[in-house]
This record gives sequence, C-alpha cells and structure tokens, in this order.
Amino acid sequence: MKKLVLVLCVVLVISFAFSMEQSRPTWLGWDTIVFGWPQFDAMGQMTKLSGISIVGYSWRTYFNPVVRNQVNFYWEAGVQLLSLGVQAGVGLTYPLPLENIDLYLSGSINITWGAVQLRNAFRGNWVGVVPWPYPGFGVAIIF
Repeated sequence: MKKLVLVLCVVLVISFAFSMEQSRPTWLGWDTIVFGWPQFDAMGQMTKLSGISIVGYSWRTYFNPVVRNQVNFYWEAGVQLLSLGVQAGVGLTYPLPLENIDLYLSGSINITWGAVQLRNAFRGNWVGVVPWPYPGFGVAIIF
C-alpha cells in the first residue's frame, strides 16, 4: 500500500511540474479525476474534463457548459489500471465561487467492472460478477 501511495505522489508531482510549464488550466482535487485538464468552449465555460484518477484515467463530459452557482450534470468513463477494469458513471457538479477561485463540489453514481469480476465468473461465483453502483463525492479547484 505504501508503494501505491508513493507512486501516486510521484505521478502527481511530475504532472504538476509539466502543467506549470504550460498555460492551460489544471484541475486538482479529491474526485473521480484527481489531476486533470478541463476543456472550455468559446465562451470560457468548461465542457469536458480528462485526467488521472485514483487508479487510472478518466474522461468527463458535461451535458451543458458548466455554469457557476448552478447544478451541472455530467457522464464519465474511465479505465482502471489496478483492477484492469472500466468505470462509468453519472453525476453532478456545483461550482461554488470563492474570492479568487471556484470550488467544485461533486456527487456521482459509478459502476466498475474489471478483472476481479471476470475471475469470479470463471470460478462460478456469480455473486461477485454483477457490478454494483457506488456513490462518489468530491471537491476540486481549477488553477
């Protein structure tokens, strides 16, 4: 477990260093996407987000451009490297404006299906094969 935390910290530090060299905005938080890069439309509103998740890489697409002080709905998908699986979900984000930044509060329902479920299927344990939805909560900022 300590090695996993160390590898995650090294990846985040390297990613942070590369993002500081570029002028593109960076998403940082404790959410499905821990460290990522938002995409904006012509009016400067976020429409997509992609980046490193806790155990893989995820993509998030908002149904409409993100509006401050309003609930914004999205769907997301990703690959999980540790479980050799895929993740999908739907959720909502509420951008809360603070003095200099926006604080993004998120909630989601996700489903993960991977190698563990496949192994259980081959062993005849069908209880562990069905992916169960689980809630997710997050907080993040863009800088």
